[in-house]
Amino acid sequence: MVRFYPSYQTLRLADQILEDIGNRVAGYQGRIGINWYWRLPGGLLVTFELDYTITEQRWDVLRAEAVTPNVGLFNALELPFATYATQITSPPFIHELEGVSEWSNRLYFQMGYLIDDAVLWLNMLQAVILNPQIRPPATFPTLTTLEKNLVVYAHRELNGHFKLKQLYAVFKEQISRRALTKLAQQWEELGLLSSHPRRITVALRALTELDES
Repeated sequence: MVRFYPSYQTLRLADQILEDIGNRVAGYQGRIGINWYWRLPGGLLVTFELDYTITEQRWDVLRAEAVTPNVGLFNALELPFATYATQITSPPFIHELEGVSEWSNRLYFQMGYLIDDAVLWLNMLQAVILNPQIRPPATFPTLTTLEKNLVVYAHRELNGHFKLKQLYAVFKEQISRRALTKLAQQWEELGLLSSHPRRITVALRALTELDES
């Protein structure tokens, strides 16, 4: 079967969805060619692709795959636009004809719900690096009580941001600024903290919860 690719205009319309997702999940690399990419902790690479299920001129589904160097493809997701329609008889889709594209039935599209589902899926993937079949637990540090407290404080008081200045102000009696900086760098290298700006990941929160249990 000959592959049919969306036009640049269609891709720009789809950018509206993927860029909103990228603003909410760290690791977004942007669109390269016809695919959108996320690079997540633990070596996870996520690819989103716009596809069609009816005709080549009717783009109506987002498909995603998650792969890791250790196990290859291990999870996939489909987000049909029709699932998020407010009217069954008028599902939303991107209509393309001779390079001219536009949203059809956009008013009936609960795009925010689709974005929420994609964000939830991406966040769930980040916890999978704690699975022994994906990556051995020995590659992760055993968190001390102080380190767990740092994570909890960042999660509850700093909205998930791992801000060294604020953390040092609270924990300066327990850790030096140099040691705190080194810890942040180590966690960032392991993918337990996202970078620019640093935020605690789902994996780090899960690791903290596992230690507490």
